[in-house]
Amino acid sequence: MKGVTEISNDIYDLHMLILWICVFIGVVVFGTMFYSIYHHRKSKGHKAEQFHENTTVEIIWTIIPTLILIGMAIPATKAMLELDDVQNADMSIKVTGWQWKWEYEYLDNGIHFFSNLDEASNKARQVGSDIDPRTVPNYLLNVDNPLVIPTKKKIRFVFTAADVIHSWWVPELGWKKDTIPGFINEAWTSVDKPGVYRGQCTELCGKDHGFMPIVVVAMEQADYDAWVKKTQEEAAKGPDLSEQSHDELVSKGAAVYAKNCASCHMAGGEGVPGTFPAITGSAVVKGDIKDQTNLVLNGKGMMPAFGKMLNAAELAQVITYTRNALGNSVGDEIQPKAIQELLPAGSAPAAKEKPQEKVDASKKMSLDDLVARGESVYAQNCASCHMADGAGLPGTFPALKGSPMVTGDINAQVDLMMNGKGMMPAFGKTLNAVDFAAVATYIRNKLGNSVGDSIQPSAIQSLQSAMPAEDDDE
Repeated sequence: MKGVTEISNDIYDLHMLILWICVFIGVVVFGTMFYSIYHHRKSKGHKAEQFHENTTVEIIWTIIPTLILIGMAIPATKAMLELDDVQNADMSIKVTGWQWKWEYEYLDNGIHFFSNLDEASNKARQVGSDIDPRTVPNYLLNVDNPLVIPTKKKIRFVFTAADVIHSWWVPELGWKKDTIPGFINEAWTSVDKPGVYRGQCTELCGKDHGFMPIVVVAMEQADYDAWVKKTQEEAAKGPDLSEQSHDELVSKGAAVYAKNCASCHMAGGEGVPGTFPAITGSAVVKGDIKDQTNLVLNGKGMMPAFGKMLNAAELAQVITYTRNALGNSVGDEIQPKAIQELLPAGSAPAAKEKPQEKVDASKKMSLDDLVARGESVYAQNCASCHMADGAGLPGTFPALKGSPMVTGDINAQVDLMMNGKGMMPAFGKTLNAVDFAAVATYIRNKLGNSVGDSIQPSAIQSLQSAMPAEDDDE
């Protein structure tokens, strides 16, 4: 099947070329064999010849296959080189596989979200749901948050995983890539026509492997820009931290539990003996709510850290639900505001700060104050690529620890951070002057570095004011 990208069509054409070469070889070889067997059979009076080496024949049947292989290798090598050429991309997206969902992070604009199996498919797949899957549109191939990309742009994908090996596959794009914990894979695509393209995880990644779909929505540039703006505005609002009634927390928590927890702990909370503990009657769930909250936020063993996946409201709802449903009736609750205070900066998708927040950049800050503030800015904006400890990912994201750029001239480092380069976004357009100065100072004095210098917000503000406007860049 032909795809919707140039590379997918090249792969299809290569496949058909090799197929017809193999068909031709098969016809010639087997045709010669059958002809010889039929026309030189014993019943027609033929006798087998007795001969051994024939130098001419051996040279011919060595040269011809060699030429055929070379002819096949040239277009195959060209296609492989094209597949691996991720240079000069217009944008980059980091894809992380989780059991059993996908995490997407747009490295150029800060958009970040998780993509799960859609609610209709999730309900229909449950044992005893009495829902006919044929009545659900795109059953098991639909998600709540699709990956949105612009058409006619070269998009670089960076793949990794948080738990086990997954594999990201959308047939119409023409390729698939494994996502491996602690390892980075890369690929690229460029979709010419707007549309919705569906795929699945193709690595056996656990009991709910079949419920990990992928949906890619390709939009015209204007529509994509509108989606980016809307998504960033919604993210800038932050999570809803308003007080919720006990019944409201429990009611909304049921949906959060069904989407994120039921796969392991089962819809009724009974768990899977020996593998996933039961929620019903659990000592953790019925015990101190602070201990349960810490476990849900930070994870343990096979339990993922949901503080990185859900916002404060969703976490409060699902924790309250598990304590007051599924056979439990503790009677207490926790509010979103209390959860938000426990979340690390930038952990939840909706916790990102609005770009270019207005701040007072004229106030001089001490080195210690800059470093203290820079730690949270780094966690929110840099740690996903350069890692929390600054170790980076060899071959893809450079280490900050001991980096000549970081330990060298601070003006060169600031220029790189301000304007970006390659996969490095232009933070001068996304961070305010105080946060920019703080994170630049933090990097030079933490993460194994101890340069001892700093830069003030006022200096950053002057550089930002000299940057061309967004429209001018376009």
